[in-house]
Amino acid sequence: MNFSKLYRKLPKKIQDSEKLMIYCIRFVKFIRSKKLRKNEPAKNNLLNFIFKSSTIKPTGTIRDIQLLYLELLKFIDNVCEKHNLDYCLTYGTLLGAIRHEGFIPWDDDCDILMMRKDYDKFIEVLPEEINKYEFFKENCALTRLINSTDNYFTDFNNIYHKELGHDDFFNLPGLGKSLFLQLGWLKPMVKLDIFPYDYVKDESVNYYTKNYLGHKFYFRGLYSQENFSFEKEFTKRFEELGLSYEPTNFIAEGIDASFIEDFPPFKKELIFPTKRLKFDEYELKCPNKSHELLKLWYGDNYTDIPQNVVVHGYADYNLTLFESKSEMDNAFKDTIEKLKEINHNFE
Repeated sequence: MNFSKLYRKLPKKIQDSEKLMIYCIRFVKFIRSKKLRKNEPAKNNLLNFIFKSSTIKPTGTIRDIQLLYLELLKFIDNVCEKHNLDYCLTYGTLLGAIRHEGFIPWDDDCDILMMRKDYDKFIEVLPEEINKYEFFKENCALTRLINSTDNYFTDFNNIYHKELGHDDFFNLPGLGKSLFLQLGWLKPMVKLDIFPYDYVKDESVNYYTKNYLGHKFYFRGLYSQENFSFEKEFTKRFEELGLSYEPTNFIAEGIDASFIEDFPPFKKELIFPTKRLKFDEYELKCPNKSHELLKLWYGDNYTDIPQNVVVHGYADYNLTLFESKSEMDNAFKDTIEKLKEINHNFE
């Protein structure tokens, strides 16, 4: 179910009412949960057989995209190690680490999560580290929207770059603009998502589970309004949902994280202590109990290849940014080599 389309179809009275919105989303969640219990996602028998019985690696543009992501991941890993910050791979990127020891072969996306304290600190130190490398600063996109158009990082490129056409691309169905921190590259274009997670007070777990999605949709809707104040609105919802900066027994996604996910809070032991696992040519941080977490998010058959394989279309889009495929291939190669050198000499 597309909650975004549903929201836009609701009467304006409901869209403007925080309480009505929260109760509407609770009703939709109830209906959806009954449907999901009846209809387990089907696996793709052909792809399941191919990828579980063979070693198949992607090539071409999709592999170039993944290798560019890999160097951005390693740069984030370097920054976190230097500043004593924690992170871990999440969602499809984590699934790739467990199922493929790297990216899912067709994946053109990349996701990590950070707890709020580390996330806020990372927002402070990442620009400082990027600024040390002129090539990185000129070509990367560091984005965290503070309203529907403006970037928190006034000194950096925005991934929703109008002149290059990225703004129009992300307005296509199935994509959209995101509120959380993103480290991307302008040309060739990739966008790595960094999701903030929060601790949930024990007594607030039930309220969070029922009302999180409603708060998230209402919060996102406020972004387009004049005089929107992120700090004011975020603090209000942070308190109402019973969240905490200090560790508690439960962890859950922040309201400024992904737009469509709606996973319940889970025990912090599933994430911490994080541990390093093989991911392509590097070892990157993953949750403490990755298998349990993936089962919670994607069900018991999370290692199966799903019937519907989702891609974001970055490979086709990147080709439109260049005069020829050979020019695009060379741009990927040059970028990856330079970022690899930066990572190798990182201090």
